[in-house]
Amino acid sequence: MKRRTALTGMLTAIALFSAACGLDGGAASDEASSVAASSQSEVVGSIAGSDGAAQTSSANESSIEEAHLAEPYFAIFAGRQYVAQYHFLEFTGEQLEDREMTVALDGADQAVRISGEGTDTTYLTLDGLAYVVDHLNRTIARNEGADPAEAAEDDGIIAAPPFNDSGSTYVGKWEDQGLVYEEYYAANGDRMFYYFEGDILKQICSASGENEFILDVIEISDTAAPEQIGLPEDYEWLP
Repeated sequence: MKRRTALTGMLTAIALFSAACGLDGGAASDEASSVAASSQSEVVGSIAGSDGAAQTSSANESSIEEAHLAEPYFAIFAGRQYVAQYHFLEFTGEQLEDREMTVALDGADQAVRISGEGTDTTYLTLDGLAYVVDHLNRTIARNEGADPAEAAEDDGIIAAPPFNDSGSTYVGKWEDQGLVYEEYYAANGDRMFYYFEGDILKQICSASGENEFILDVIEISDTAAPEQIGLPEDYEWLP
């Protein structure tokens, strides 16, 4: 399996998050639309080629009894009290832009903040209500049409996209360019690849049909950060 060094489409999970929150109009909606389009069309190479499939079938039996490096991280995600920081690249027009994503969870409350060139937005679920916080323009938009029940159903994808792998199937473990990676079939049918340096998670890759993405892991902690899951007091509320 060959590693790619650039994200070829922004996370479909963030587009799903925006859709689940019922966003319409404004910069946040436009950004979600471009994310979804990029995810569908800007695919270069494959992190799940036929040679990887061959490795999977040949190594499955020998690696199935080994300890799974991803299990402690799955436990953190399932615990729903953590902060995770990721780096990725997103196509914006004709060029790649650096992006950082911070995911903070505290039980049912969650904040997903995307920041980088020309964007700094938090998608927030707080006390069962959904908000979009634009940090560049210092505004808050309340989504009156969001259905908390629907959002809860998608929590496994939205809150830890898509790494809350309850129900996933372990395939095998291999080495690639100095890193050890584990492959899983996620419950939704995606192929997930978790890259480790020692026992530290360094990168997460996913292949879902023709869509694929790569996240570089900056840090994952099981410590809650309630200061990241709240509404700024001095921002303007949009009608």
